[in-house]
Amino acid sequence: MKNIGMLLLSIWLIATGLLTLVNFSFPSSGIIFALLAIAAGLLFLLDMRGKRLSGNLGIILLSIWLILVGLLPLLSVTVPYSDMALALLAVVAGVLLLIRR
Repeated sequence: MKNIGMLLLSIWLIATGLLTLVNFSFPSSGIIFALLAIAAGLLFLLDMRGKRLSGNLGIILLSIWLILVGLLPLLSVTVPYSDMALALLAVVAGVLLLIRR
């Protein structure tokens, strides 16, 4: 499941990056990208079942970040300071992933 999650994450990263760079969007792109992010996050979390928390905290935080990044716009939910919280969550997840390597 982790490989499929990584594939979905890769597609999400490439597509959102390229579409932002060329300033292009298409109908339902927001929904598609939200669903890709949620699916990748859920697949990473499912892969973590039964594994130790300490060595996989970076992946778990990445999963939570992906799910939140997908859910918030999909549900049209506005949470105060969510941009700041998501940015901090992304930084912590990134640092933990780098330390693990």
